[in-house]
Formats: sequence, C-alpha cells, structure tokens
Amino acid sequence: MVTAAVTVVAAERIVTRKTRELTFTAALAPDVVQSNSQLSLSLNVTPDKGVHVYAPGSAYRPIAIALDDNPVLTAGKTTYPQASIYFFKPLNERVPVYGEPFTLKVNVAVGTIPPGTSTLRVSGVVSYQACDDRVCFLPQSVPVMWTLKVK
Repeated sequence: MVTAAVTVVAAERIVTRKTRELTFTAALAPDVVQSNSQLSLSLNVTPDKGVHVYAPGSAYRPIAIALDDNPVLTAGKTTYPQASIYFFKPLNERVPVYGEPFTLKVNVAVGTIPPGTSTLRVSGVVSYQACDDRVCFLPQSVPVMWTLKVK
C-alpha cells in the first residue's frame, strides 16, 4: 500500500491522490444516489514526466480500478483508452502503456438501498505499476473512498 497526499472536494465526490509516479483524480457522480440508479466513476491519471503506467495486455500490472464488495453496487467493465506501445530496448520488449494523461471510466449500477439508509459508502483501490526509462517501481495499490447521500 502506498502513502499518498489526499485532497477531498465537493462533498467527498472528488478524490485526488499524488504518488511518487503519478497524480490521479477519481470522481464519482452524481453525489446523491437512489435505489435502482447508475453512478459514473472516472479516473483521470497524469503520469509524471518520463513515467509510464502499464495498460491492459501487458505482462506487468496494468492500471485498474477495483471496487470493494458492496451488496448494493455492481461495477461494470472499465473503459480504457487506446494505449501506446513502449519499446524497452534492454529486454527487446514491447508493452502497452500510458505515458500521457488519460481517463478510465466505470459505470456502477446501484441496486436496492435498504430503507432508512442516509449515506452510501463506495470504496476501492486503484492499482498500477509505473516505470521510467531506467527503472520499474514496485506495484502500488492506492485506496479511494466516497460517501454519497441517499435520496
């Protein structure tokens, strides 16, 4: 687990994390939820200069969003942008990566919220492995959490 600076804005709907390799902002909308509705989770990621994170299809740990188990929520598949191919000459290796700012999106279905519930907690982790042109950093898992009002 990585230690990261945390900024929470707009009723805990937007969470910003800065790690050694990148900055990301995770936003969940809307900030008021009701039974049998949809949430939209977006993860805006900016790798530091000269850093890339692995994309799906890589043998290394690709960036991913995983929500914690919650009987009220069902996460859809993550939508990933087109990755670029990075050639690592020392290993003669080509891998899919993101080296520029990018966004991941996840739709989340909200089921039946028990009567009398006033808030809904949504939590999970953003996991990834980042490298620069000299070294690969240890894989990271960064927690994220939101508390939404229930209508």
